[in-house]
Amino acid sequence: MDSTAFAPPVALLEREHEIEHVQSALRAASRRAGQAVVIEGAAGLGKSRLLEAAGAQASGLGFRVLSARATELEQGFPFGVVRQLFERALLNAAQDERERWLGGAAALGAEVLAGVPAPGSGASLGVPADDPSYAWQHGLYWLAANVSSDSPLALVVDDLQWSDAPSARTLAFIARRLEGQALALILATRPIDPGTTPDTATLAADPDATLLRLSPLSEASIGSMIASRLSGTPDRPFTRACVEVTGGNPFLVGELLSEAAVRGLDPTSENAADVAAIVPRGVSNAVLLRLARLDRPTRALARALSILGDGAHVGDAARLAGVTQAEIESGMASLVSAGVVESGGAVRFAHPILRAAIYEDLSPAERERLHCAASKILDERGAPVGQVAAQVMHTEPAANVGAVALLREAAREALALGDATGAAALLARALDEPPAAADRAAVVLELGQARARAGTPDAVAPLSEIVARGEDEAAIVAAAIELSGMLFFSGRGAEGAAVLRRALERLPAASSGREQLDVALLGASYTSVSARREADATITALRDPGGPARGVLEATTLATLAMDELMHLRSAAKAGDLAVRSLAAGLPSEPHRGEAWAIVGLAVLAATDELAAALAGTDEILARARERGAATTVANISALRSFVCIRLGDLVAAEADANAAIELAPDLLGAEFVVLALAVRVLAGLERDETPESLRRVIGQAGIGYDTEFSPSTQLRYASGVLSAAAGNHEAAIEELLDCGMEHPALGGENPAVLPWRSAAALSLAELGRDREARELAEDEVRRAEAFGAPRALGVALRAHALVGLGGERADTLRQAASVLAASPARLEYARALADLGGALRSSGSRGAAREPLLEALTLATRCGARALERRTRAELAAIGVRPRTTDRAGPGSLTPSELRVVGLAADGRTNREIAQTLFVTEKTVETHLGRAFRKLNISTRRQLPDVLARASN
Repeated sequence: MDSTAFAPPVALLEREHEIEHVQSALRAASRRAGQAVVIEGAAGLGKSRLLEAAGAQASGLGFRVLSARATELEQGFPFGVVRQLFERALLNAAQDERERWLGGAAALGAEVLAGVPAPGSGASLGVPADDPSYAWQHGLYWLAANVSSDSPLALVVDDLQWSDAPSARTLAFIARRLEGQALALILATRPIDPGTTPDTATLAADPDATLLRLSPLSEASIGSMIASRLSGTPDRPFTRACVEVTGGNPFLVGELLSEAAVRGLDPTSENAADVAAIVPRGVSNAVLLRLARLDRPTRALARALSILGDGAHVGDAARLAGVTQAEIESGMASLVSAGVVESGGAVRFAHPILRAAIYEDLSPAERERLHCAASKILDERGAPVGQVAAQVMHTEPAANVGAVALLREAAREALALGDATGAAALLARALDEPPAAADRAAVVLELGQARARAGTPDAVAPLSEIVARGEDEAAIVAAAIELSGMLFFSGRGAEGAAVLRRALERLPAASSGREQLDVALLGASYTSVSARREADATITALRDPGGPARGVLEATTLATLAMDELMHLRSAAKAGDLAVRSLAAGLPSEPHRGEAWAIVGLAVLAATDELAAALAGTDEILARARERGAATTVANISALRSFVCIRLGDLVAAEADANAAIELAPDLLGAEFVVLALAVRVLAGLERDETPESLRRVIGQAGIGYDTEFSPSTQLRYASGVLSAAAGNHEAAIEELLDCGMEHPALGGENPAVLPWRSAAALSLAELGRDREARELAEDEVRRAEAFGAPRALGVALRAHALVGLGGERADTLRQAASVLAASPARLEYARALADLGGALRSSGSRGAAREPLLEALTLATRCGARALERRTRAELAAIGVRPRTTDRAGPGSLTPSELRVVGLAADGRTNREIAQTLFVTEKTVETHLGRAFRKLNISTRRQLPDVLARASN
């Protein structure tokens, strides 16, 4: 061996435990039980060697192995690690293979690998229609799944601590969805500080991943290393000296022994004192000492490579080092022979410690010179802007307008690819450069927007500066909308509205930007109660433009007027007309930063009993959103759809949609309307005979609470009150339900078509013997429902009034309630009124008259999936001697909402993979639901599903 070479890789001493865990994970993945393993340890403890062993084991088991190594210089290069993993494999794949891998939802990840976001994906510093990050993660997950369907796949990533944030989020997304996949994730990292790299820390701490923490080597193992590298068995003092100097770090031990061999030291007690002298500042000195033995061009090349980092082009390094073609060839050969860089195609340091040692030996002036030169060389070659910007980030500010332009371009790319934190860092550096006076405001705006997208409080200062002192009207508008959205999402809606009003005051009366601010102000008023209070006067002054809407402002004005008509208890017919016209104009449908206007219009239709139109609207939006992987939209619209379905009385669909929204929400920013899904989940669960205790646990596990600032969350307050009543805790129920009417009308408490809290509270008051209060509350709700004119709300109010009123009038009032509800699409409420009417007739001795309404109530309850009402109705029928046939619980009626949703898609001919991609779940989840459904339906093939479901619907 060349006497100047660095230490070769040492044997994997004392790593049997880790190797066994890696082997176990690979074997599990080969059985389609994917697993993630995270190897954690300080630099030099052998993580990279373990990954090499893992890759070799995986290859031996028939795995396709895709590997990557994160580097310090590429932390600001979005999806850099993901690209390392997949780009070469896609490039080398045959055409048909590549098309198969990128089929279905995987196509959503293709633009990330190309580095060019698709049009409309949010690839600008303007407000995006929907956050594309989830769609990209979803697409990359399915790319990995598609590749693993050919043969088991191992994704191996080294130095995870330096991963760019979007790659870390993608790997975490994949790690949470390994069930049922022939996919193993093997990661190595140094200990991570959650405060500086939260995305990487989240991945490393994933509870479903196996965490292996490496320990230093024992004295015995270091003795074995000494014996294999130096002649003879070492004396114990020599071994102890090696342990003390290196701390048991195997890489450092190897470097120490290489230098000892060069100096001809025998491992004796007499030479133990010389060990410390070899490395007075650690092993890095030994590395530099041996590097100094190489010729000048090779040393210059090593310094250039330390600046450029892993993956550097040899030509770039040659220009930076100032060496000739002949010198570059011999220099690279010397560095490979010395173990500084690895042999092979791409330039890569043998270990990050080696690069760090060489880089840190450079003087500040030399680093500055080399980074400046590297940025110019890369820029002239046409390297990706992120790589050029990474070099500029290591230089001192120099009022270079070209550097500012470059950093802004890199920030735009980073933001478009979901790395808001990286974009903010680039823009902060651009501001330090500084930019030319004419460009400063634009850079400040971009910095504020990037920080706002990253969710950091320091976005407030730059955005506020633009709103207060900016000169450009478009910049003022953009800053105000961004800042108000950020404040809203942090629970400061009133401040957000104030920002928008301040911006309006600064714009001339004829400014085109005023319309955008007006729309934003109106949007805030239907999610934030405090913003609504501020907007009351503005909304009162709005007027119906008449006829079809012309433009977004008129469409949103119609939606605002429709919601105002609903909230202030005016006319259901007029509210419905306004909503229909607003939706026909093409309202924005993305629930992201105040663009949830379609939700406003569809919610009005749901409250005014236009349920078929509301359902069709949600289905149309969901189809488009699922196609492009817009998960935030899917979550919010699924929540609204669950609300529509429970009003229709389709409890199975309501629960399925609610579950889908709740399951998606934790991964998303801006899925605030999911609180509506949680309310529906509780109410549907009660109707389907789940216990109040189990539903309380559902609320706790969802992590979504009642927020007095967010108006839709009042629905959860109402559902919680109903849940307390179901548990027999009527005092708590009354308190919660009365709270629904004590805030601003924007919370919906004025109109029983939005929240029938008075009816629910009246029933609990009656249970406590507070009959006069109960009747007064029920009568108030009847008056309100009659004034508004929505049949469902009136029928619900009449039913409650009958139940808490005088016994002699009960049957007549219930007949009236049933008559009203018969004309509405609310099948479950109609069934309730019929069941109560039958019960009232039975109680009064009219057993024959009770039979027909009870039987009809039973039929409707069964169709709705309302098991609690079905059970109560059967008890009433049994009391008059009627015992209908028991519902067959082995057929479609026995399926859970999630099972039925999967079965419906399978009946339409979708494959398991297509179903999983549509529902944003794993294939294993689909397989599990289908397996259970097949057993309950007593069928064996998918071909039987359409007939089974058709018979059930008839």
